[in-house]
Amino acid sequence: MKQEFRELAGDLAAYIKGLDEDTTSHRSQPLVTSHKSQVTSKQPPISNQQPEVTSQKEPKEEMNILATEIRECRKCQLGNSRIHAVVGVGDPHAEIVFVGEGPGFQEDHQGEPFVGRSGQLLDKILETVLGLKRENVYIANIVKCHPMMNPEAPEAHGNDRPPTIEEISACRPYLDRQLMLIKPKCIVTLGSVATKVLLGVTQGISSMRGKWYDYPVELFGPGHPIKVLPTYHPAALLRNPNLKRDTWEDMKMLKAFIEKN
Repeated sequence: MKQEFRELAGDLAAYIKGLDEDTTSHRSQPLVTSHKSQVTSKQPPISNQQPEVTSQKEPKEEMNILATEIRECRKCQLGNSRIHAVVGVGDPHAEIVFVGEGPGFQEDHQGEPFVGRSGQLLDKILETVLGLKRENVYIANIVKCHPMMNPEAPEAHGNDRPPTIEEISACRPYLDRQLMLIKPKCIVTLGSVATKVLLGVTQGISSMRGKWYDYPVELFGPGHPIKVLPTYHPAALLRNPNLKRDTWEDMKMLKAFIEKN
């Protein structure tokens, strides 16, 4: 597995170099905005109301207050079974926020998002394509606690499951409050779950990636949308290296957008 990871990560520099040398063959798609998304009864409803901001403290101080609230949260069953609440990590003034599904075994034990093999690959992508480290962006998840098939076995590997609608609904306001404090230029959703939840769509990641969308929650008022770029979760690249080309092209789109804005 370590050799597989090294080979996949090692492909990054060579592939990006090839993209730069052949811009006509691998040109990033233009910025587009999504059509209105339909939310089914199987998805948490998307609210158009702005989350409340309780004070005028500095973002870092507000983030610390929010982090304490998240760590003390028991709004759903996940708060009773997890080892650590995984608030998020990175720059509270970041231009880019990456959002995944939820913490796994390693994240639950270390209290930081994307610290396993997927996180190592995400770090490599950030460094190779964007010239950034995780300290320069912000990384968070839809839910802040580890969803487990067997909550009584937090030390068991392979105990992950997707979060439920109820768990997502309970935790979603925390993410929007984080976004309100960070005020990013864009969000990158990692994988189908994060994309479906944040954009309120039913389509999978394969049909959603490669295009820009408006975040449907007006955090900063009308006329000031946050742009959303869906892409594959790093774990998907570890399972299927054939997806790396699409992912690198998505990241090139992200780089071009940040440089323009």
